[in-house]
Amino acid sequence: MVHVSAPGRGGIIGNPSDMYGGTVVSCTIGERAEALIAPSPRLIFDIYGHFQVLDSVADLECSPDLHYLDVAKAVWRYLRKSSYAREGLVDPAATFHVRASSNIPLQAGCAGSTAILMCILSGVLAHFEIELSRYAFAELARDIERHELGVTCGYQDQYMIAFGGLNAVDMRGKADHDCGLQVPYASVEPLAPHVPRLPFVLANTGIQRHSGEFHAEPRQAWEAGDPRRRAGFERIGELGRLGKRALLDGNWAWLGELMNENCEIVRDLIGCGEANERLIAVAREAGALGAKLSGAGRGGTIIALHEDPEWMGQRLLAAGAERLLWLEPGEGLEVKRL
Repeated sequence: MVHVSAPGRGGIIGNPSDMYGGTVVSCTIGERAEALIAPSPRLIFDIYGHFQVLDSVADLECSPDLHYLDVAKAVWRYLRKSSYAREGLVDPAATFHVRASSNIPLQAGCAGSTAILMCILSGVLAHFEIELSRYAFAELARDIERHELGVTCGYQDQYMIAFGGLNAVDMRGKADHDCGLQVPYASVEPLAPHVPRLPFVLANTGIQRHSGEFHAEPRQAWEAGDPRRRAGFERIGELGRLGKRALLDGNWAWLGELMNENCEIVRDLIGCGEANERLIAVAREAGALGAKLSGAGRGGTIIALHEDPEWMGQRLLAAGAERLLWLEPGEGLEVKRL
């Protein structure tokens, strides 16, 4: 059997410029997804409480009401027709049992769906004894999410989950999403050894939103050359690079200003969502130096910068936040054979 676990993440600054060749500073959170892949005489998916025995190719078709089951199906559909299958490394007729779960808030701007996908993908690859670099694995996971599931997405989640920790992830040269192998890998710069404290709190609203639904229209406008979105997303990428310096210098006031500017641009170009806006306003009124979405796409989690993040967290809970999360520069994706 193969056991895989993967972290969620919180975006500190620069998101969603990862969709436009920008730079983000991001950190893992303590919550993780996990998957167990075991030999089985039948192909069985048990994903986040959704169970199905797949006896035919038709069973791999999308079921719109069962999103997390579809994540597993998308992984297997992709691998069955991939170069791994053509080269004999993956048997399209193979059977195995996949069970996956997560305590990451799902569809909430914390990369919960991507973490499940990457656990399943990594476990199935390990089942077939296929090894990839973390860079290649992040790109493969993103390719499945973008082209097999049809999600309009960037690269932050996949690289953060693969590498773990606190990182500046530079995606310059990756703005074109359809160039295949003709684009560079992202540059992943670990920052944790140089940042002794992270005075942030994440507050989840409990609202689930699929980020791809909100990224599609701005992305289409950007591709069409919309000057407002071209300039806005370019500036967010610059904020990510400036935010890296502010974080390393411990210049919290400046970092807060950059986070707030990031928030204003996202509000203008995509929208933040009513529940998120309410918590962002509460955080700033209570003295947060900066507050913004943890993801981007009206998902239900904000991140606030405050000298006393635990105190700030209590203010956010009192204002209606359902759950608090904390940045923890932990391990990325982990694979173990049992």
